[in-house]
Amino acid sequence: MKTRETVQGFGKFLGNVLKTDRWVLLACDGKMGEGKSCFTSQLAQAAAQTCHTPFNYDTNMTFSRQELSIWIDGDENGKKQKSEFSAILADELISMFFKRNWYDKSQINGIELLNKCRDRHQLILGNVPNFWDLDGAIKPIITFWVHIPERGRAWVFEQDKNPWSKDKWHQNANEKYFRKKKNPYGALGFVCEIRFPDWTSAEKAQYYKVRNVKRVGTEGQREEKIVPHTKLRRQRNKLIRLYYDPDKPQLKDGKLAEHLGIDRAHLNQIKNGVVV
Repeated sequence: MKTRETVQGFGKFLGNVLKTDRWVLLACDGKMGEGKSCFTSQLAQAAAQTCHTPFNYDTNMTFSRQELSIWIDGDENGKKQKSEFSAILADELISMFFKRNWYDKSQINGIELLNKCRDRHQLILGNVPNFWDLDGAIKPIITFWVHIPERGRAWVFEQDKNPWSKDKWHQNANEKYFRKKKNPYGALGFVCEIRFPDWTSAEKAQYYKVRNVKRVGTEGQREEKIVPHTKLRRQRNKLIRLYYDPDKPQLKDGKLAEHLGIDRAHLNQIKNGVVV
């Protein structure tokens, strides 16, 4: 691939990747208002043209993790699933896979699905203000990370293919490189730079017409009733106080479990840091 690419050329490349019995998950970050949605929607349209699949904001853009899962795998009746080689724009990944919500059951299920859906041969593009705010479990399956430093310019990176690399995005090494060189062109994993045009007034109006309806009410996509970490913390705090309060006698595990209102097996799980 050329180190300088067009948005149409890279979108065509992504579409052709899908045809090789693969899928693509692309995460795009950058400050708010710098053109993430503009860029990813243009990529999605170019890939869809290559694969001869439809793409429009009404039917291919979502802000809901549940809707994204349905588009990938279908609903309970096996319907509403997007066709193979479709492009899906997840316009706010921060609402779907925020690292602070790592414990949430629906988020865990969503990441598990993304680990198993290669056979759908879909292109999933997602936007987030800061790539490093994504759940740590989703970063290993991201095919390309795109950073937009300013409107009209995008830097594309891919993971290190070294199986022994602990940080396949080389965050620390590339941070030092960028601080020194003031550019990403020699950074580990750098693929290409893409220059892309702004939306036309008609495209922008259509995007915001759909966005302003679909985005409403999609904050806090968590299963509020499932918060095992909160109960675990309370129990662990009791455990610590009982063990280290000098004014109280130390309790054996049997009495301690009774005091906490749990059985011995549950107590051992808490002591070992297992969320139950």
